Amino acid sequence: MDLLKKLSAIAALAIACPASDFGYFSKHDAGKEVFPFLSTFDSPRNAALEKSASALPTTDPSITQLNPAAILITEGKKRVAAIHWQTGEFEANQGTISYTTQFDKYIVQVSYNWSTTEEIKGYNEQGELDGNTYKPFSQLVTATAAFPMKHIRFGATLKFISDKMTGDATDQTAMAAAFDWGLTWMSDARNYGFSFVARDFGAMLRGYVKEDADDSYPLSQTFAIGGFLKPRSVPRLTLFAETDFPRYAEPDLNLGAEYALGEFFRIRAGFTRTWLDISRDFKELASSSSRPDETNEARIFSLGLGYVSNLFAFDYAFSYLAESLGYEHRLGLRVEF
Repeated sequence: MDLLKKLSAIAALAIACPASDFGYFSKHDAGKEVFPFLSTFDSPRNAALEKSASALPTTDPSITQLNPAAILITEGKKRVAAIHWQTGEFEANQGTISYTTQFDKYIVQVSYNWSTTEEIKGYNEQGELDGNTYKPFSQLVTATAAFPMKHIRFGATLKFISDKMTGDATDQTAMAAAFDWGLTWMSDARNYGFSFVARDFGAMLRGYVKEDADDSYPLSQTFAIGGFLKPRSVPRLTLFAETDFPRYAEPDLNLGAEYALGEFFRIRAGFTRTWLDISRDFKELASSSSRPDETNEARIFSLGLGYVSNLFAFDYAFSYLAESLGYEHRLGLRVEF
């Protein structure tokens, strides 16, 4: 009965939040924000759980991408070096290198993230190939500090972003600064908890085009509410849920599950869908008329495997993309010492 009450409370909160979200955020304004690639720097674990795990503190340093308050360092260890890399239809070469350490009571992390795509052919105003090719290159540098306490943890991340689209003389590398912060709370038994996160609040420092009269486009400005639950009846299982509220996009629901196979192995699965798509799906099920498939998310679901030992951890994730766009693969390695 206690489990049913907890699940009911989480479900009620998840349903109420999207409804209130429409009253405070502008919708159908996609394109006003810049640097959408910031939300694609997902580690294998975060991708496999579809960004649903921001409420549970973990020793995986890439959790700071979701919630800077949720980072942990294994007892007896002082430093963590990690790298993860992905390839797929959207990014031909994308990855992250991070270094995490503990300073007094604080956990501190720095990371470098990069993303490149396949070469893009240029076209002139008549829609004909002009012989030029472009290879965009995006970068993200972060600095994170987390302060852990018994039940509540707080963390913040500073970000510096750069994005080069072309090498034309009239263009330049766009730059921006941003700020994330997050909170987590866990129960005494540490079998359930909640989080509140704000991501990518900042502004452009320099536009894509020289002497651009308007280079003040905002970033995504996303709020997120998440939770996790470890059922007492299945102690090896952890369930995750998070709902995100981007300023210029539809709110979405992310669900994930992680199961411990023995001491070292983990299997993971995740699902993501915008609330608008979920409502359309229910309407389609209740109606005899058909409609074209629609989706506001590039990914639909992901699967993953993890291996964790006293010295290192290895992760892999496979993501299925919507609209027959293909697949994404991610690999990650971290060393604790």
